[in-house]
Amino acid sequence: MPHRERYFLVCTNRRDASNPKGSCAASGSEALVVALKKALVDRGLHKRMRACSTSCLDLCEIGAAIVQEPDHVAYGGVTLEDIGAIVDAAEKGEVVSRLVVTAPGQPL
Repeated sequence: MPHRERYFLVCTNRRDASNPKGSCAASGSEALVVALKKALVDRGLHKRMRACSTSCLDLCEIGAAIVQEPDHVAYGGVTLEDIGAIVDAAEKGEVVSRLVVTAPGQPL
């Protein structure tokens, strides 16, 4: 099994529309997985980085969520328009600070 430098774990959990917590799938995360995989292939990064769909990451209240490992970075409220910035930053070993979700009182 090949080991990648980075993994993008994209929550694609879907809850009933009446659930007040919401769900990442309802926020468009299923399209994010497709776009992220395509961006990695298009940039020739798919051997170094991998996008995977996951179940709940427990961040659904803030929109579609992606966890980037091994950086331990959680992105929230991610849209298709953010995919390029996420891949650009990961390639440089950086993060997209405007999307980073932190616990209350925790620094970025």
